[in-house]
Amino acid sequence: MDVESLRRVVARHAASVNVLAALGLALDSRLGSLGVSDMVADAGAAELLPVLASIKVDLLSGSKVLSAPSAEPMAAILRQALGDVSAGFPALLKRSIAPQLAGLPERLEAPGAAFLDIGVGVCALSVSMLREWPELRAVGIDPSADAIAQAHSNVRAAGLAHRIALYTGLGQEVAIEETFDLAFVPSAFIPEAHVRAIVPRCREALKADGWLLLAMVNPGPDALGEALAGFRTTMWGGTVFEKGAAQALVEECGYVDTRLLPGPAGAPVAFLAGRRPG
Repeated sequence: MDVESLRRVVARHAASVNVLAALGLALDSRLGSLGVSDMVADAGAAELLPVLASIKVDLLSGSKVLSAPSAEPMAAILRQALGDVSAGFPALLKRSIAPQLAGLPERLEAPGAAFLDIGVGVCALSVSMLREWPELRAVGIDPSADAIAQAHSNVRAAGLAHRIALYTGLGQEVAIEETFDLAFVPSAFIPEAHVRAIVPRCREALKADGWLLLAMVNPGPDALGEALAGFRTTMWGGTVFEKGAAQALVEECGYVDTRLLPGPAGAPVAFLAGRRPG
């Protein structure tokens, strides 16, 4: 490929980036003033925030590649955008995932319900979980002190400090006294060696018949999508499981009723669920 051909390839993909930026601006305006765009006129701010955040992640991930490793303000913005993407997950969990997992809807509604968020990041997912389930309390763990500092700020802003405990450290090493009804592990952001240690540790931390949800990269059949998903996951230091490997790991660790569940439409993610036997 000569330089001019390369320029054409770059220009073609740059058009996609510019479209994403324009969509992001439209969504940002919609979130701020409501009713600006007919396309999203019927959607609420809570529904639009994860969509806008996913656009920010796509754009900021490229900036991360080209930025100095010490560019903390950019890292903080990207962390928040990634967290805001995950804030849309609890609605999906309540609507279509939890009903497929025996006993989980009732557990999350019950007094004393507990959620373990491994790789909690800026705590956007846990905050959203607690808003969906008023009886739920959460514990979040992350090895990044900077992420935990952002998480504390977000939790205080949400008025949920009394329902969320945050710890800095590796998910497989932090000692927690309580047990949980649901544990969430985002493997795309966690190195494989750590995932393999976290999965059995979560089994120990779950109540009898509690559930593990392992979020994993699932780019689909498109070769470009698969390559980009692999690139981003590598950039984030996460794990891309070979087909069947995640389910094999979960079953080897003693979970039962394992199943692969699809993620949101169009998102390159799926969830591997497993239950700790009673």
